[in-house]
Amino acid sequence: MFRKTVHHAFTLIELLVVIAIIAVLIGLLLPAVQKVREAAARMRCQNNLKQIGIAQHNYHSVHGYFTPGYQYAGNYFAGGFNANSNEHTWVTLLLPYIEQENLYRQIHWNVNFGQPASNPNFAVTSVFLPIMTCPSDDIANLAYTYYAKGNYVANYGIGPWLNVHVNPTPQNTTVAPGPLGTNSRTSITSITDGTSNTAMVSEVIRAPGDDFRGVLHYPEGPLYTHNHTPGSLVPDQIRSTLCVSTVLAPCVGSFGDWTSRRMIVTARSRHTNGVNLLLCDGSVRFVSNNISVANWNALGTISALPGEPPTPAF
Repeated sequence: MFRKTVHHAFTLIELLVVIAIIAVLIGLLLPAVQKVREAAARMRCQNNLKQIGIAQHNYHSVHGYFTPGYQYAGNYFAGGFNANSNEHTWVTLLLPYIEQENLYRQIHWNVNFGQPASNPNFAVTSVFLPIMTCPSDDIANLAYTYYAKGNYVANYGIGPWLNVHVNPTPQNTTVAPGPLGTNSRTSITSITDGTSNTAMVSEVIRAPGDDFRGVLHYPEGPLYTHNHTPGSLVPDQIRSTLCVSTVLAPCVGSFGDWTSRRMIVTARSRHTNGVNLLLCDGSVRFVSNNISVANWNALGTISALPGEPPTPAF
């Protein structure tokens, strides 16, 4: 006797049901996977800021103050530049403290950092630094024509900050200073608000193309102000020819060139509803976009404003 084997196949309806079940499972899992991915990116971003904080404190241990936001001592186009006056930034000064000693040694201190690719400092200004980039941001917006960009910007205070470059020194104006300004020498003891209540570095969303926000080694790139709360869609005020406005990072031109800067730049990120914030004590907090203007203003200054909350609430 022969045993007859019967093979059952899926009917079309059964196949469609299986596909529908798989689609539902993917729909349920995908948001969870995206949340886990964003949480991991946010943690990496926070770790970058912690490393920047360690570097700033190591710099402070050596010099007695945190890095200036940028350095410039006057219009030296006629007389030549030097290590105290070529518009290098806090990122430039931190290079030896973030394991970039070899890059730091390539700097030509007698050349301005604001020149095009023919400048010998292009070998430094064009280099992408992983520690300066948040993995949540769009990698496609990394590069300006001549400058690499990052996502971390130092607190200049409450602006607008005005830098009219004249000899012998620039005229620097803010409503209230943050810890990293023009030629600043901010020590821990000079932060009367307390280092745990004062912002040092936060995040910025890079715009595509020749937009300067996030540029590492030129002063119009790695600085921000505490005028508007994180994620605000009030347009940043930056140089007219270096503004590429986007939905999440809008901007308008507020000045024409380096001689008449008038800047307001807001902290923003691609994280959900907030930004990471490095405080002057080296700790990192996540600050909601819904923080009050008063508390955000208070975090932006090194000394108390009139009516400022005694301890800013995050």
